[in-house]
Amino acid sequence: MEFNSGLSLAKQHISPDRLWTLLPLLPAFTSFELNNMFGIIQSPGFPNPYGNNLKQNWNISVPGGFVIKLYFSYFSLELSYLCEHDYIKIVSDGVELARLCGQNSTDTEDAPSDKRFYSTSNNMTVTFHTDYSNENSYPGFVAHYAAEDVDECNLPDHEQPSCDHYCHNYLGGYHCSCKLGYFLDSDGRNCRGKK
Repeated sequence: MEFNSGLSLAKQHISPDRLWTLLPLLPAFTSFELNNMFGIIQSPGFPNPYGNNLKQNWNISVPGGFVIKLYFSYFSLELSYLCEHDYIKIVSDGVELARLCGQNSTDTEDAPSDKRFYSTSNNMTVTFHTDYSNENSYPGFVAHYAAEDVDECNLPDHEQPSCDHYCHNYLGGYHCSCKLGYFLDSDGRNCRGKK
């Protein structure tokens, strides 16, 4: 059977009865927008076993000048090779930070244990995906997230910002200042001597 996007059911030769038999195989998708400084996310129905064919996204955003720290206080998902079936995926700025399943890490699968995951900016997406069946009942997960201040004054040398003389970090930002006899340039980072 071939599926072509943009064609009507009649052109694809799929009867309405056949379509209804296919719908339970599609994941039920829900998405949540979270923009608090901290919070908890958990699998649907936790601590009861999670269902089949689920796909949930938690899009977490915090103010600029902060990153997101995520860790799990409970984790029990179906184990599969390379976490192909049921998994948690953590993404920041389009980069997959982790794909997790099972209860304990193996040679080819990763479970969180006591790891902390950090976003690369002030945004993170956590995706929970389950396939069409589970041989056993798994309770799922409980995860905690919190905004964590970026210490702009303690960045690696190759990253911006760097202050010429003094860097002062504060929650959500930083500012530069100069030694006596110098003034701060318009870029807010470099110091120039008085003329």
